[in-house]
Amino acid sequence: MKLNYPFLAFVVFCSLSLHMQAQGDGPESHFLKPQKMWGLNIKYLNLNQNMSVNGDLLTPNLNLEINSFPITLFHVFSIKGQHAEIVAMMNPTSISSTLNLPNPLEDRFFDKSAFSDGFIGLKVAMVNGKAISLEDYMKGDISFTMMSYFRIWYSGSYDKDELVNIGTNRTTFEYGIPTTMPLWSKGNASTNLELFPSIRFFTKNKDVLINPISNATAERTQAPLFVFENHIIHNFNKKLRATLNGRYQVGGQTTTDGSKDGNAFNNYGASIGLGYQLHPLIYLHADYGGILFGGGEAESNMFRFNLQLNYLKIKKNK
Repeated sequence: MKLNYPFLAFVVFCSLSLHMQAQGDGPESHFLKPQKMWGLNIKYLNLNQNMSVNGDLLTPNLNLEINSFPITLFHVFSIKGQHAEIVAMMNPTSISSTLNLPNPLEDRFFDKSAFSDGFIGLKVAMVNGKAISLEDYMKGDISFTMMSYFRIWYSGSYDKDELVNIGTNRTTFEYGIPTTMPLWSKGNASTNLELFPSIRFFTKNKDVLINPISNATAERTQAPLFVFENHIIHNFNKKLRATLNGRYQVGGQTTTDGSKDGNAFNNYGASIGLGYQLHPLIYLHADYGGILFGGGEAESNMFRFNLQLNYLKIKKNK
Protein backbone atom coordinates (compact mmCIF):
# COMPACT_ATOMS: atom_id res chain seq x y z
CA MET A 1 0.00 0.00 0.00
CA LYS A 2 1.43 3.36 -1.03
CA LEU A 3 0.82 6.34 1.20
CA ASN A 4 1.22 9.37 -1.06
CA TYR A 5 -0.68 11.86 1.08
CA PRO A 6 -0.44 13.18 4.64
CA PHE A 7 -1.86 10.49 6.87
CA LEU A 8 -2.84 10.58 10.53
CA ALA A 9 -3.61 7.22 12.07
CA PHE A 10 -5.60 7.70 15.23
CA VAL A 11 -6.59 4.18 16.22
CA VAL A 12 -8.97 3.48 19.08
CA PHE A 13 -9.34 0.04 20.62
CA CYS A 14 -12.04 -0.14 23.26
CA SER A 15 -12.06 -3.34 25.26
CA LEU A 16 -14.07 -4.79 28.12
CA SER A 17 -12.51 -7.66 30.03
CA LEU A 18 -12.71 -9.72 33.16
CA HIS A 19 -9.36 -11.22 34.02
CA MET A 20 -7.76 -13.07 36.88
CA GLN A 21 -4.87 -12.52 39.26
CA ALA A 22 -4.61 -8.76 39.02
CA GLN A 23 -2.98 -7.01 36.13
CA GLY A 24 -1.54 -9.25 33.46
CA ASP A 25 -0.26 -7.70 30.26
CA GLY A 26 -3.18 -9.28 28.41
CA PRO A 27 -3.41 -10.86 24.94
CA GLU A 28 -1.59 -9.27 21.98
CA SER A 29 0.56 -7.01 24.15
CA HIS A 30 3.85 -8.16 22.64
CA PHE A 31 3.29 -8.45 18.90
CA LEU A 32 5.26 -6.15 16.62
CA LYS A 33 3.83 -2.67 16.15
CA PRO A 34 4.55 -0.10 13.40
CA GLN A 35 7.45 2.26 13.87
CA LYS A 36 6.95 5.74 15.37
CA MET A 37 3.62 4.81 16.94
CA TRP A 38 2.52 6.46 20.18
CA GLY A 39 -0.06 4.82 22.39
CA LEU A 40 -2.06 5.81 25.45
CA ASN A 41 -3.79 3.00 27.31
CA ILE A 42 -6.40 3.97 29.92
CA LYS A 43 -8.03 1.26 32.02
CA TYR A 44 -10.61 0.95 34.75
CA LEU A 45 -10.19 -2.11 36.97
CA ASN A 46 -12.43 -3.41 39.72
CA LEU A 47 -10.55 -6.04 41.74
CA ASN A 48 -11.46 -8.22 44.70
CA GLN A 49 -8.38 -9.94 46.09
CA ASN A 50 -6.00 -10.54 48.98
CA MET A 51 -2.86 -9.30 47.25
CA SER A 52 -1.33 -6.01 46.13
CA VAL A 53 -2.86 -4.16 43.19
CA ASN A 54 -0.19 -5.43 40.79
CA GLY A 55 -0.58 -8.97 42.14
CA ASP A 56 2.88 -9.75 43.50
CA LEU A 57 2.49 -9.41 47.30
CA LEU A 58 0.11 -11.84 49.03
CA THR A 59 -1.59 -11.01 52.37
CA PRO A 60 -3.96 -13.89 53.20
CA ASN A 61 -5.79 -12.07 56.02
CA LEU A 62 -6.49 -8.95 53.92
CA ASN A 63 -9.62 -8.50 51.83
CA LEU A 64 -9.33 -5.73 49.26
CA GLU A 65 -11.94 -4.12 47.04
CA ILE A 66 -10.03 -2.04 44.52
CA ASN A 67 -10.96 0.53 41.92
CA SER A 68 -7.90 1.26 39.84
CA PHE A 69 -7.24 3.49 36.83
CA PRO A 70 -3.84 2.53 35.34
CA ILE A 71 -2.65 4.86 32.59
CA THR A 72 0.08 3.56 30.30
CA LEU A 73 2.00 5.50 27.66
CA PHE A 74 4.20 3.76 25.09
CA HIS A 75 6.28 4.71 22.08
CA VAL A 76 7.61 2.43 19.33
CA PHE A 77 11.04 3.09 17.82
CA SER A 78 14.04 1.07 16.66
CA ILE A 79 17.51 0.22 17.97
CA LYS A 80 19.92 -0.80 15.20
CA GLY A 81 16.97 -1.75 13.03
CA GLN A 82 15.26 -3.86 15.72
CA HIS A 83 11.80 -3.22 17.15
CA ALA A 84 11.86 -1.38 20.49
CA GLU A 85 9.29 0.14 22.85
CA ILE A 86 9.52 2.37 25.86
CA VAL A 87 6.61 2.03 28.28
CA ALA A 88 5.56 3.93 31.41
CA MET A 89 2.58 3.39 33.71
CA MET A 90 1.04 5.31 36.61
CA ASN A 91 -1.89 3.95 38.62
CA PRO A 92 -4.40 6.11 40.53
CA THR A 93 -6.25 3.74 42.87
CA SER A 94 -8.88 3.68 45.60
CA ILE A 95 -9.39 0.78 48.03
CA SER A 96 -11.81 -0.45 50.66
CA SER A 97 -10.18 -3.11 52.80
CA THR A 98 -10.74 -5.38 55.79
CA LEU A 99 -7.69 -6.59 57.70
CA ASN A 100 -8.45 -9.59 59.93
CA LEU A 101 -6.35 -9.38 63.10
CA PRO A 102 -5.89 -12.02 65.84
CA ASN A 103 -7.61 -11.63 69.22
CA PRO A 104 -7.69 -9.46 71.22
CA LEU A 105 -7.17 -7.00 68.38
CA GLU A 106 -10.23 -5.95 66.40
CA ASP A 107 -10.41 -6.14 62.63
CA ARG A 108 -9.39 -2.94 60.88
CA PHE A 109 -11.22 -1.25 57.99
CA PHE A 110 -9.57 1.18 55.60
CA ASP A 111 -10.76 3.40 52.75
CA LYS A 112 -8.03 5.16 50.78
CA SER A 113 -7.32 6.87 47.48
CA ALA A 114 -3.76 7.31 46.25
CA PHE A 115 -1.29 5.91 43.71
CA SER A 116 -0.36 2.23 43.62
CA ASP A 117 2.93 0.98 42.16
CA GLY A 118 3.73 1.93 38.56
CA PHE A 119 6.57 1.09 36.20
CA ILE A 120 8.86 2.22 33.42
CA GLY A 121 10.09 -0.36 30.94
CA LEU A 122 12.10 -1.02 27.81
CA LYS A 123 11.30 -3.76 25.31
CA VAL A 124 13.75 -4.71 22.54
CA ALA A 125 13.41 -7.48 19.94
CA MET A 126 16.12 -10.14 20.10
CA VAL A 127 15.04 -12.76 17.53
CA ASN A 128 13.29 -12.03 14.22
CA GLY A 129 12.15 -8.63 15.43
CA LYS A 130 13.08 -6.28 12.62
CA ALA A 131 11.34 -2.90 12.92
CA ILE A 132 8.26 -2.82 10.66
CA SER A 133 6.47 -0.06 8.78
CA LEU A 134 2.73 0.62 8.79
CA GLU A 135 2.44 -1.09 5.41
CA ASP A 136 4.05 -4.26 6.79
CA TYR A 137 1.89 -4.11 9.92
CA MET A 138 -1.34 -3.86 7.92
CA LYS A 139 -0.53 -7.08 6.04
CA GLY A 140 -1.21 -8.92 9.29
CA ASP A 141 1.61 -11.43 8.87
CA ILE A 142 2.72 -13.02 12.16
CA SER A 143 6.12 -14.71 12.51
CA PHE A 144 8.12 -16.12 15.40
CA THR A 145 9.47 -13.19 17.44
CA MET A 146 11.29 -13.08 20.77
CA MET A 147 11.89 -9.91 22.77
CA SER A 148 13.72 -8.80 25.89
CA TYR A 149 11.62 -6.78 28.34
CA PHE A 150 12.99 -5.03 31.43
CA ARG A 151 10.74 -3.11 33.84
CA ILE A 152 11.37 -1.17 37.02
CA TRP A 153 8.34 -0.93 39.31
CA TYR A 154 8.41 2.11 41.60
CA SER A 155 6.45 2.32 44.84
CA GLY A 156 3.11 4.02 45.07
CA SER A 157 1.84 5.96 48.10
CA TYR A 158 2.99 4.57 51.44
CA ASP A 159 2.55 5.60 55.09
CA LYS A 160 4.69 3.67 57.59
CA ASP A 161 2.13 4.38 60.34
CA GLU A 162 -0.64 2.50 58.50
CA LEU A 163 -1.33 -1.26 58.49
CA VAL A 164 -2.69 -1.18 54.93
CA ASN A 165 -1.10 0.80 52.12
CA ILE A 166 -1.75 1.13 48.40
CA GLY A 167 1.96 1.32 47.55
CA THR A 168 4.55 -1.30 48.55
CA ASN A 169 7.47 0.93 49.73
CA ARG A 170 10.03 -0.93 47.63
CA THR A 171 11.45 -1.18 44.11
CA THR A 172 10.78 -4.20 41.88
CA PHE A 173 13.04 -5.27 39.03
CA GLU A 174 11.33 -7.44 36.42
CA TYR A 175 12.84 -9.19 33.41
CA GLY A 176 10.88 -11.20 30.88
CA ILE A 177 11.13 -12.72 27.41
CA PRO A 178 7.89 -12.10 25.48
CA THR A 179 7.57 -14.54 22.58
CA THR A 180 4.96 -14.65 19.82
CA MET A 181 4.43 -17.19 17.05
CA PRO A 182 1.81 -18.32 14.52
CA LEU A 183 0.14 -21.70 15.00
CA TRP A 184 -2.22 -21.88 12.03
CA SER A 185 -3.63 -19.67 9.27
CA LYS A 186 -6.03 -19.96 6.35
CA GLY A 187 -7.32 -16.91 4.53
CA ASN A 188 -8.40 -14.31 7.08
CA ALA A 189 -8.51 -16.89 9.87
CA SER A 190 -5.49 -17.57 12.06
CA THR A 191 -4.38 -18.83 15.47
CA ASN A 192 -1.40 -17.31 17.27
CA LEU A 193 0.44 -18.02 20.51
CA GLU A 194 1.83 -15.43 22.90
CA LEU A 195 4.08 -16.37 25.85
CA PHE A 196 5.55 -14.11 28.53
CA PRO A 197 7.75 -15.76 31.18
CA SER A 198 9.22 -13.28 33.65
CA ILE A 199 10.89 -13.05 37.04
CA ARG A 200 10.63 -10.27 39.63
CA PHE A 201 13.20 -9.28 42.26
CA PHE A 202 12.28 -7.02 45.17
CA THR A 203 14.18 -4.60 47.38
CA LYS A 204 13.53 -4.42 51.14
CA ASN A 205 10.64 -2.66 52.80
CA LYS A 206 12.26 -1.27 55.95
CA ASP A 207 9.11 0.25 57.48
CA VAL A 208 6.42 -2.42 57.88
CA LEU A 209 4.03 -1.67 60.75
CA ILE A 210 3.64 -4.88 62.79
CA ASN A 211 2.04 -3.56 65.98
CA PRO A 212 -0.64 -0.85 65.67
CA ILE A 213 -0.62 -0.27 69.46
CA SER A 214 3.09 0.34 70.00
CA ASN A 215 3.70 1.44 66.36
CA ALA A 216 6.59 -1.04 66.17
CA THR A 217 7.96 -1.55 62.65
CA ALA A 218 9.99 -4.32 61.03
CA GLU A 219 12.02 -5.05 57.92
CA ARG A 220 10.46 -7.23 55.23
CA THR A 221 12.13 -8.96 52.31
CA GLN A 222 10.55 -11.00 49.53
CA ALA A 223 11.81 -13.97 47.55
CA PRO A 224 11.82 -13.73 43.73
CA LEU A 225 8.49 -14.34 41.99
CA PHE A 226 8.21 -16.25 38.71
CA VAL A 227 5.25 -15.43 36.46
CA PHE A 228 4.30 -17.24 33.27
CA GLU A 229 1.58 -15.59 31.19
CA ASN A 230 0.25 -17.24 28.03
CA HIS A 231 -2.41 -16.54 25.42
CA ILE A 232 -3.87 -18.51 22.53
CA ILE A 233 -5.48 -16.05 20.12
CA HIS A 234 -7.80 -17.26 17.36
CA ASN A 235 -8.98 -14.86 14.67
CA PHE A 236 -12.11 -16.24 12.98
CA ASN A 237 -11.86 -13.41 10.43
CA LYS A 238 -10.74 -9.79 10.39
CA LYS A 239 -13.43 -8.84 12.94
CA LEU A 240 -14.06 -11.73 15.32
CA ARG A 241 -11.46 -13.08 17.74
CA ALA A 242 -11.39 -15.52 20.68
CA THR A 243 -8.67 -15.82 23.33
CA LEU A 244 -7.72 -18.42 25.92
CA ASN A 245 -5.52 -16.82 28.58
CA GLY A 246 -3.50 -18.32 31.42
CA ARG A 247 -1.21 -17.09 34.20
CA TYR A 248 0.92 -19.13 36.60
CA GLN A 249 2.73 -17.61 39.61
CA VAL A 250 5.12 -19.32 41.98
CA GLY A 251 7.39 -18.01 44.74
CA GLY A 252 7.35 -14.54 46.24
CA GLN A 253 7.21 -15.50 49.95
CA THR A 254 7.98 -12.64 52.32
CA THR A 255 10.18 -12.74 55.43
CA THR A 256 9.59 -10.28 58.28
CA ASP A 257 12.49 -9.71 60.68
CA GLY A 258 13.91 -13.12 59.79
CA SER A 259 10.64 -15.09 60.12
CA LYS A 260 9.00 -16.52 57.01
CA ASP A 261 5.41 -15.38 56.54
CA GLY A 262 4.11 -18.48 54.72
CA ASN A 263 2.53 -16.46 51.91
CA ALA A 264 4.18 -17.85 48.79
CA PHE A 265 2.29 -17.96 45.50
CA ASN A 266 1.67 -21.26 43.73
CA ASN A 267 -1.44 -20.94 41.59
CA TYR A 268 -2.74 -20.98 38.04
CA GLY A 269 -5.63 -18.98 36.66
CA ALA A 270 -7.29 -18.95 33.26
CA SER A 271 -9.85 -16.95 31.33
CA ILE A 272 -11.65 -17.23 28.03
CA GLY A 273 -12.49 -14.21 25.92
CA LEU A 274 -14.25 -13.02 22.79
CA GLY A 275 -13.52 -9.88 20.78
CA TYR A 276 -15.23 -8.12 17.89
CA GLN A 277 -14.01 -5.35 15.60
CA LEU A 278 -17.04 -3.05 15.48
CA HIS A 279 -15.26 -0.42 13.38
CA PRO A 280 -11.69 0.05 12.11
CA LEU A 281 -11.23 2.39 15.09
CA ILE A 282 -13.22 0.50 17.74
CA TYR A 283 -12.55 -2.98 19.09
CA LEU A 284 -14.57 -4.68 21.87
CA HIS A 285 -13.27 -7.57 23.95
CA ALA A 286 -14.59 -9.51 26.95
CA ASP A 287 -12.84 -12.10 29.15
CA TYR A 288 -14.06 -14.10 32.10
CA GLY A 289 -11.92 -16.23 34.39
CA GLY A 290 -10.36 -16.89 37.76
CA ILE A 291 -7.86 -18.99 39.68
CA LEU A 292 -8.34 -22.65 38.76
CA PHE A 293 -5.96 -24.46 41.09
CA GLY A 294 -2.87 -24.11 43.24
CA GLY A 295 -1.45 -24.67 46.68
CA GLY A 296 -1.31 -21.03 47.79
CA GLU A 297 -3.95 -18.88 49.47
CA ALA A 298 -4.25 -16.33 46.67
CA GLU A 299 -7.74 -15.10 45.79
CA SER A 300 -8.45 -12.65 43.01
CA ASN A 301 -10.87 -11.67 40.28
CA MET A 302 -10.87 -8.57 38.14
CA PHE A 303 -13.30 -6.61 36.01
CA ARG A 304 -11.58 -4.34 33.50
CA PHE A 305 -12.52 -1.68 30.96
CA ASN A 306 -9.76 -0.75 28.57
CA LEU A 307 -9.47 2.18 26.16
CA GLN A 308 -6.36 2.44 23.99
CA LEU A 309 -5.57 5.42 21.76
CA ASN A 310 -2.79 5.02 19.19
CA TYR A 311 -1.32 7.82 17.12
CA LEU A 312 0.88 7.50 14.05
CA LYS A 313 1.87 10.26 11.65
CA ILE A 314 3.07 9.36 8.16
CA LYS A 315 4.83 11.99 6.07
CA LYS A 316 3.88 12.47 2.45
CA ASN A 317 6.05 10.53 -0.01
CA LYS A 318 7.92 12.69 -2.48
